[in-house]
Amino acid sequence: MNIVIVSGSGRPNSNSVQLANKISEHLARLDIECDLVDLSEMTRLLHHYEAHDDEVLNKQKALLLEKLYSSDGIVIVAPEWGGMLPPVLHNFLLLSAYGSASGFPLGHKPALAIGISTSGGGHNPVSLLKGYSAKNSHLVWLPFHVIINNVDEFIVSFAEKDKALCSRQKSILSRLEVGLDALVIYAKQLAPIRNELTQLSIKHPFGQ
Repeated sequence: MNIVIVSGSGRPNSNSVQLANKISEHLARLDIECDLVDLSEMTRLLHHYEAHDDEVLNKQKALLLEKLYSSDGIVIVAPEWGGMLPPVLHNFLLLSAYGSASGFPLGHKPALAIGISTSGGGHNPVSLLKGYSAKNSHLVWLPFHVIINNVDEFIVSFAEKDKALCSRQKSILSRLEVGLDALVIYAKQLAPIRNELTQLSIKHPFGQ
């Protein structure tokens, strides 16, 4: 099994990628193979509708789609930027959709949404992700999601877990662990029927 973890920030060394690394370490302890995608290293994806003779862009698109097609599930860490999603994450979602990907790299694969904020936000990214991004990608959002306020403090305390986490952070950690456990279960259960479901998606690839 392979889980792709997407750090949705366009900023290098962001809180998003730090949290994504922690999630990868957690899944590795459960013997789950992970593939971390840091969108700050793929900023050319912001221009993926430009001419196709851009070698760097084409390499980034091919590498990303290869990872998505070979995955069994996905975690998206989405920072709140001014109440919205970062532009590079928007384009990632467009690229993973049927028209741009020439198929369904995320079709009928479970997805866990994690919204983060350095202050009291983090709710909007989850609403935006679940509100529209499945239409042409046909991914399957879990009923679980995670909202992490004051994420920089949470990351600092994450390694020590119960020793350093306050009661609110312990609750967030529990939601995170439950969401990841559910993602693995969904991935195992959807795998045997994914091809059959994808054949149905091909009949109506752009939503109902």
